[in-house]
Amino acid sequence: MRKWLDKTTALVLCGTLVLAACGGDDDEAAPVEPEPAAAEITPEIVGLYGTVVTAFTNIFFAALVPGTTSVPGEGGGSVEISGSDWTLNEYSPDGELIANGALSVGLDQTPIPLSGEVTLSGSHEAELILDMQLSVGADGLSATGTITINGAEFDVAEVSAAAAAAAEAAAAG
Repeated sequence: MRKWLDKTTALVLCGTLVLAACGGDDDEAAPVEPEPAAAEITPEIVGLYGTVVTAFTNIFFAALVPGTTSVPGEGGGSVEISGSDWTLNEYSPDGELIANGALSVGLDQTPIPLSGEVTLSGSHEAELILDMQLSVGADGLSATGTITINGAEFDVAEVSAAAAAAAEAAAAG
């Protein structure tokens, strides 16, 4: 592991040196962009995540039934399933939230990769980019990876932990 780290560090430093030495054709220095601030997990993000997880869990378990090609939303619309391609067409789990987009879901793989883009409207307005791995266990679904909400990237495990803590606090309070 140490050799790999040393080689990687050396390659990164060499690459940086080459890029710095080459510079641009003009003599002006390239502007330095600030590091993006860490995305903050707000109560709104936790609420949105909970809503999305509930909706996708229902779709996921319905899709496990062999031969399923369409999952209707309780509030309208549907998710059309063709192999690993899922298309959300005005899918609404509750009549208030509406989801449109396309996902790639590898139900035949372990863990299950899930990626794609979804636009939410209605009760929540958001653009989601999902890059996740799902595992099915005795406690249901668990996820790792990232979820990008309106351009802010979040670690799924961290958002999930915050959602669980919020649920516990609400149940106790």
